[in-house]
Amino acid sequence: MGVPAPLAKNQADASIGEIFDGMHAAIGRMPNVFAVMARFPAALKRFVPFYNAVMLKGRVPAKLKELAYLKTASINACQYCLRAHTASAKQAGVTDQQIEALRFYQNSPAFDEKERATLRFADLVTRGASTIDASVLNWLSRYYSEDEIVELVMVIALANMVNRFNDTLQIEPDLG
Repeated sequence: MGVPAPLAKNQADASIGEIFDGMHAAIGRMPNVFAVMARFPAALKRFVPFYNAVMLKGRVPAKLKELAYLKTASINACQYCLRAHTASAKQAGVTDQQIEALRFYQNSPAFDEKERATLRFADLVTRGASTIDASVLNWLSRYYSEDEIVELVMVIALANMVNRFNDTLQIEPDLG
């Protein structure tokens, strides 16, 4: 026993075969993170649509979602998510300069004011969500509507959950 290995389609519960097929059709493979989640089929069946809703739907632009996700993964040092979301961030318009400047975003000319606010909020939520108070949310409301704030928190919470899943189970990065 030990580290749970990713499952191949023929090893997984038949009820999640369409998820394997969908991933292969969309990106040419079943990412390791989902192939490990396949060990809990009921969760995977709900996680994939949830992930897609959070990351691909809504009002917050994909670039800002990816910046928040990358900042969270950077703080948590999740190698899997850093690799995977560096690639998706670039597709969403995040530049190499911005990726390089993530650590010192506060004073970097690579980011505009809203991008810096997004990164700061991801930093605050990731390092201590219980410290967020009305003043932080009021400050963030200069950049985002209430609906968008909820959406942004969902992105950051999702990133934190996936970071912990990947790191705890030592999932080998295979994207990016």
